[in-house]
Amino acid sequence: MNQGRRLHIHLILTVVVILISGHVCGQAGAGMKIGQGDQAYKDSLRKAGYPYHFPIWGKKAVQKGINLQYPVGAMLNLNYGTQDVNITDLQVGFNDHDPVPMDFIKFGAVQAKMQSVTSRVDLWLLPFIDVYAIGGYVQATTAVNIVAPFNFSSETKFKGSTFGLGTTLAGGYHGIITITDINHTWTNLDKLDQLVKTWMITPRLGYNFIFKNNPDRSFAVWLGTTGFFVNRNTVGSIDLSDLNPQMNKDQLEKIVAETEQWYQGLTKPQQVVVKGLAQGILNKMNNLPDDITVHYSLKKRPTSQWSMLAGGQFQFTKRWQVRTEIGFLGGRSSVLLSGNYRWRW
Repeated sequence: MNQGRRLHIHLILTVVVILISGHVCGQAGAGMKIGQGDQAYKDSLRKAGYPYHFPIWGKKAVQKGINLQYPVGAMLNLNYGTQDVNITDLQVGFNDHDPVPMDFIKFGAVQAKMQSVTSRVDLWLLPFIDVYAIGGYVQATTAVNIVAPFNFSSETKFKGSTFGLGTTLAGGYHGIITITDINHTWTNLDKLDQLVKTWMITPRLGYNFIFKNNPDRSFAVWLGTTGFFVNRNTVGSIDLSDLNPQMNKDQLEKIVAETEQWYQGLTKPQQVVVKGLAQGILNKMNNLPDDITVHYSLKKRPTSQWSMLAGGQFQFTKRWQVRTEIGFLGGRSSVLLSGNYRWRW
């Protein structure tokens, strides 16, 4: 069922793409405790005071010698990434036929690639707590390889929108900074019946180098790790007419004629589904009408829920910052570029 299974795989590819779409980035540290070596700058902060609404306790923080960021920000993120994925518990059906287990399919490498453009707005409620919302557009491609009972590879493209909410816990002391992001995202992709929901937690530890002649300018670097948790169950459906499979017609005919050797070992419900899909694909190739909707469900997870990251941010002024971050290990790779504009409130 080289052919029939190819159809099944086209259907399930959709669930994988979002596994890397939830990347959200927080601020590179919140209030920074100024050391005794910068006493003049600390005194200037205290003298200027803090007559603004946010963050709460901002005035007290400044009096203690903490250099605060501007509390409100708007960020634009460009992100590219790949994620290796494991797929299990695949079930496929069509029309009025209930989905049946397709446990005879053995997957090889499954990889999702994603490009996204997102915007983020945030507010420092307290000197060490930031809250934010993020929204944007996602394009993705999923590559799937099947190694048994036949060899097969395919690639499918998707697009959709994403929205998320999150918080950043951060702080700094004499240059050392800690940044921990926690966020939840909802992504709506075409060809999927359900929203894909993800949780991410990203603790980071780094150092912020402040320019002596211009304390409002700095360069921060950090290392960290990312935990990625996605809803594992996925359900979807697709019309057979929406697919454009390139398959061997002789093999399809063997499935319909029930002469493929591996086909004989399937259960009766599996044979009904496989044969029905093979017949539908043959009809499509022969330009005959068909009205088949394929239904599927499966479980998926990243090959590892944890990966590493490294990044840096350059702050030109308290209003403008740019940053980059790369992710690696755990079957994951990603590159993030972003620009941030901030103001007082």
